[in-house]
Amino acid sequence: MDELFEGYSPEVLPRCNPRDAVQVQLGLAVRQIVELNEPMQILETNTWVRMVWNDCQLTWNATETGIKNIAVPYHRVWVPDITLYDNAKNVLGGLQQYRPNIYPNGDVYYNFPSVIRSLCKVDVTYFPFDTQVCKLQFGSWSYHGWDLNLTRKNPAADTSSFVANGEWDIIGVPTERKEIIYQCCPEPYPDVRFYVQMRRKPLFYVLNLIFPCTLISTMAFLGFLLPPDAGEKVSLEITVLLSLAVFLLVVSETMPADSETFPYIGVYFACAMGLVSLSCLMTVTVLNLHFKGQFGKRLPPWVRLVFLDCFGRILLVKKTDKLTKCDDMKKLAKAYDNPGFPGRSTIDEDSNHNGPIDAGYRTAMTSVLSDHSGDKMADLKDVKLDFDTSTEVMSLLKKQLDCLDKIQDHMEERRRESLGMDEWRKLAQVLDRIFMVLFFLFQFGTSALILVRITSADPDVMHLHME
Repeated sequence: MDELFEGYSPEVLPRCNPRDAVQVQLGLAVRQIVELNEPMQILETNTWVRMVWNDCQLTWNATETGIKNIAVPYHRVWVPDITLYDNAKNVLGGLQQYRPNIYPNGDVYYNFPSVIRSLCKVDVTYFPFDTQVCKLQFGSWSYHGWDLNLTRKNPAADTSSFVANGEWDIIGVPTERKEIIYQCCPEPYPDVRFYVQMRRKPLFYVLNLIFPCTLISTMAFLGFLLPPDAGEKVSLEITVLLSLAVFLLVVSETMPADSETFPYIGVYFACAMGLVSLSCLMTVTVLNLHFKGQFGKRLPPWVRLVFLDCFGRILLVKKTDKLTKCDDMKKLAKAYDNPGFPGRSTIDEDSNHNGPIDAGYRTAMTSVLSDHSGDKMADLKDVKLDFDTSTEVMSLLKKQLDCLDKIQDHMEERRRESLGMDEWRKLAQVLDRIFMVLFFLFQFGTSALILVRITSADPDVMHLHME
């Protein structure tokens, strides 16, 4: 050992010919992906660094000495100052803690483990179905290419001893060598770059983010099926909106604060919140129409024709019993006012006796008038009594008829108000069905478009990162 290192200086570049550069080969074995911190954009990996160079001053005859190789402390030999350019630490971990191995021909092998914390540009556009490429750029900080020629040891890093990660699958670690001429110096500076290509395992995020968000946004669909009288339509929509806001906050905390790219899943959450907000606006509109009939405003005829008759039939919205009876009464009144109505022409209005009206027909008319709240109660004035009565009896009957007229008018007014309220409620129900169909179409189309876009990541994304 003393003879081998006699006159040897570890600070001097080990080259026997001043014109020749020291040839250093650099290799890497990726052992484990510890963590990829997306908000900080830092990749932490457990690697084995492998360097090989030839020191012409450290040679001996293995036959005579019987020594095939020796391991010496780090400070006893010259070691290239290989530096990770995008290092998140001050120094490359493990570089000075291990021993290089020297062989009789002067070849020096320096293999040491290192936990590398490197900066990594994270692209979360297709999160959680994304593929990340992190560059590990190694080079000498003190020597240029004319003194130290750094080359790659293998076309790709060694991944045979890779330990599986719960979040990432490693695709490969290709390697390339480049020379850069900086503005400060005319000499070239070679470097070796390792591209760690990783694919995220999306199952965790699908079960904890995408599936709950889709389920919660679908809950907004139930708000259109909830009756307005329940008073929980707006509360349900607001609850769904707040739930989506919480999920969007979780995604924002996971992703880096980058304005260049925005993940499609964030766009999906934003669209879902927009649709839920729109459903809340639709619900308020439906509730406003549902209770608008209480103010005594009648439904316009064209609205009744378009929404109640046309859209109501298309959307299978059935009319209430009051609206059905109202249509029947209108038809009966129209037929009764017709001079050709059965039995009406047989009444002799100038005589003091009734005409030959059939008893069965009279019974049917009495039942219809009773069912429809005395719609034709005023016609009882025209009925002639077939016996003589005194003046007092006639006066009493007239007072009773006047009282019945007032009751009829009051009931008619109440019936019209109730009918108007039913029409507005039915209009609200029809609009609720229309909004439900529109919301379903918008939500299905938006969800399908964005989710398909998320799952179809660009296959050339790795090549774009390497260029």
